[in-house]
Amino acid sequence: MLTNNQKKVFKIIIAVCMLTVLIIVAEYLFEYFTKESSNQMSFFANHLSLAFILMLIGVIAFMLPFLSKTRFSEGKGDNMMLIIGILLILCGIIAIPVSFLF
Repeated sequence: MLTNNQKKVFKIIIAVCMLTVLIIVAEYLFEYFTKESSNQMSFFANHLSLAFILMLIGVIAFMLPFLSKTRFSEGKGDNMMLIIGILLILCGIIAIPVSFLF
């Protein structure tokens, strides 16, 4: 079980990750709707934005169970969130080389 200060740190990290995801999505959508073709989009938007979004959502999914744990909680779905977080981070890492292949 985490102390209140540790929970605040986790909440700040999750908030920063969520804000970063929103900024990356907004940047991608701005480029998508303002450019005429995908060849004119930036390098970041073409190859790295999806990978960073997946990794940041994986970090959020990995940290959420630590905030919801209480002394008497069973944690049925919390164990699954840890696995989902790890898989999202792995998918983000795999998305980087795949984006260069296609």
